[in-house]
Amino acid sequence: MHRWKRGLSAGASLALVAAAATGWTVHARFAHADNVVDLVAQTGDLDASLAQVLHGAPFAMPIPSLPDIVPRVYDITEYGAKPGIGQVNTQAIQAAIDAASQHGGGIVDIPPGYWVTGPIVLKSHVDLNVESGAQLQFSGDHDLYPLVPSGNSYIVQSPISATNAVDVAITGHGVIDGAGNTWRPVEKSKLSADQWNALVASGGVVSPDGSTWWPTAQGANAQAYIKAHPNMTYQDDLQVKDYLRPYMVYFQGCQRVWLQGVTFENSPFATVKVNTSKDVVIDDVNIRNPWYGQNTDGIDVSADENVVLYRDVIDTGDDGIALESSGNDAAGVFNEQDVVVADCIVHNGHSGFAVGSYTDGGIRDVWVTGDVYDGTESGLRFKSGVGKGGLVEDIDMDHIVMRDISGAAITFDDGYVDNGADTSSLQAPGPNSYVPQFENMTISNVSCEYAGQSIYMNGLPNAPISNIMLDDVNITANKPPQIQNTSNLVENQVQIQSGVTMLGEIPH
Repeated sequence: MHRWKRGLSAGASLALVAAAATGWTVHARFAHADNVVDLVAQTGDLDASLAQVLHGAPFAMPIPSLPDIVPRVYDITEYGAKPGIGQVNTQAIQAAIDAASQHGGGIVDIPPGYWVTGPIVLKSHVDLNVESGAQLQFSGDHDLYPLVPSGNSYIVQSPISATNAVDVAITGHGVIDGAGNTWRPVEKSKLSADQWNALVASGGVVSPDGSTWWPTAQGANAQAYIKAHPNMTYQDDLQVKDYLRPYMVYFQGCQRVWLQGVTFENSPFATVKVNTSKDVVIDDVNIRNPWYGQNTDGIDVSADENVVLYRDVIDTGDDGIALESSGNDAAGVFNEQDVVVADCIVHNGHSGFAVGSYTDGGIRDVWVTGDVYDGTESGLRFKSGVGKGGLVEDIDMDHIVMRDISGAAITFDDGYVDNGADTSSLQAPGPNSYVPQFENMTISNVSCEYAGQSIYMNGLPNAPISNIMLDDVNITANKPPQIQNTSNLVENQVQIQSGVTMLGEIPH
């Protein structure tokens, strides 16, 4: 595999530190807890398969340490939780989490059944284990979700969150539902006439311009309120809370995070967001959101280090897997680095794997290998713009299969503008203007059965996309490549067939 600037590393240790040591014991009263006894054996399997994958990383990938969880089980029913629609179990579940953390850690068990709750906060040394046959259902009552500080502003508290925690996990083979249908807008353009009419008849409010359905009037009228209040306060944010929408699962400033086996569905906003965290492993996770779900990214990795995404399956309405990095424009500083994405499958989303749009914090040393992108809008997508850009380098993508891509199979766009963004930010860059720089990347052993366009590269005249190698790339597409403002684009065994349509394709 070719590597710009740096050669292949010899790699690091192949042994993952397991979450549990051999010899774990479980109290007999809780022996039914799914994934408790099996955790040791599964960790052994994870160790072997991940070690084999990480051995091939084209850089010296540090081996993420998994959480150290004490094998004590805290059954939520012992804290007053009751299954069924009529019971909200927030206090019981949070009490179990708090007790586990206060006593040195443990496994908070969600047994089979339907468990309604408001937002919960994970604490250090706690594994939230959702058993097979269990559905942890977050309530659609928005009054249960307070505004919480985030920098200089406020965000809606996530259904599941952890801040500055160490050794945290969400495991098991149950389902976690974020009640996103009570939060998310739906664009009329994404539905057929019958679908739109049925949605409007279900209740909710249509935006003043008729383009968007919202579950509540607060969400529908929020943009006008924000425009009339340019200096938003806490009280102002309360008036538009439904518009703000929470991340479904949010880890902020954490270390040793493990998500394994669980299904996350029906997210209000981005499904799993990990921010400024270190040693993160997300494996064998399923994410399910409707294809029209607005802003429902599958997994967002933002300014993190030592991250592995492995064998995850994502079906969603926005980017499947997305990397961002913000908060530092200093030369030589990379807030996002050492990331491996391996053997993941993405359906329907805006992209299979995306970088951006915020890259001003710097991103480097990323390896994407063995993925499948089926029915996404884009395949590999790099997007940023002046005012939010930074250096993104040393990214390797290989052995990727795509099919039925409605847009471009491979995209690099330095002129990306979010909806509603100020287009003046795309003017010629000046001092401290945060110019996007995509460079030193290899795309190899990639095939795409059909795409709307094979390749789209749109660099800046004074900051071209540079040092990109395409090696053994085979794409059939409708439109031919469109490439401008690039430098040192190297092609080896690249086959592109244009003018092709896909039988039975229905874009969405």
